[in-house]
Amino acid sequence: MLAVDELTMKEFLDHWGMAHLPFPKTVDPAQLFLNERFQRALRQLMHPLNTREIAVVIGEAGSGKTSLLDLLMSSISSTRYKIIHLPVPLNKPRELYRSIAAAMGVNTTWFGADVLKVVDLMSYSYIESNRPCLVLLDEAHLLTPATLNELRLLSNTKVKNDPILALMLFGQPTLASTLKLPAMIPLAQRIGAWINLASFTEEECMQYIDWHLNKAGSQREVFSLAARKAIFRFSLGNPRMINRLAWECLNQGCLDGAEIITEEILAYVCKNIGPHLGN
Repeated sequence: MLAVDELTMKEFLDHWGMAHLPFPKTVDPAQLFLNERFQRALRQLMHPLNTREIAVVIGEAGSGKTSLLDLLMSSISSTRYKIIHLPVPLNKPRELYRSIAAAMGVNTTWFGADVLKVVDLMSYSYIESNRPCLVLLDEAHLLTPATLNELRLLSNTKVKNDPILALMLFGQPTLASTLKLPAMIPLAQRIGAWINLASFTEEECMQYIDWHLNKAGSQREVFSLAARKAIFRFSLGNPRMINRLAWECLNQGCLDGAEIITEEILAYVCKNIGPHLGN
């Protein structure tokens, strides 16, 4: 016997003629919607990776920074780079160094956390494996100027004059404001790539919606043209907001027994979905 949630999901899929749930919260990097902006951003990140410089990716919440980070990691061979991914911001230098050491396989219980020891770890790793380190920090807008400066010190790490560390910071626009402070000039001068993730255009928004529906197995029109255009207006082209609006519309349409998502269904959803979408 199917559980209630399984019955509900089956009813949803049957109603819309889909094989899988569309607009998931997390997507396999191999299954990402790769529009031109994502492909261009990925190409831009390859330059500071090869030259061992600092890269900064700026985007509003929900713009796809973490998706880009995941795509980047899936595109890089672990046999060529030692990848150190820090998804949670660490605002104390000691915590930062312990996290990097742990990612490099060191028992941090016995590891004295300071910049010199982390530099030694990275240097030994490079000498043994010939793999430079790639440090990826998500939510970097939460880092303090002091912690960002500690990262600058790490970026100077060299072995026989060869730089062995590439650093990439992914954050919201406040990160850009922080990096423009006078105290951040030494770090800003080392940035080899500055990438702004813009929102989708109306055309990209509609392509994005159709792409997710096709991936879910839909073989018919689900959103009217007016509804798709309205989703763009309400979401301002933000991928996370597009996902949320489209998903809530599909749920509401299923409950109402609607054959197609109309602009009226979207308007109803926006009035009841919560803040930031009701205007």
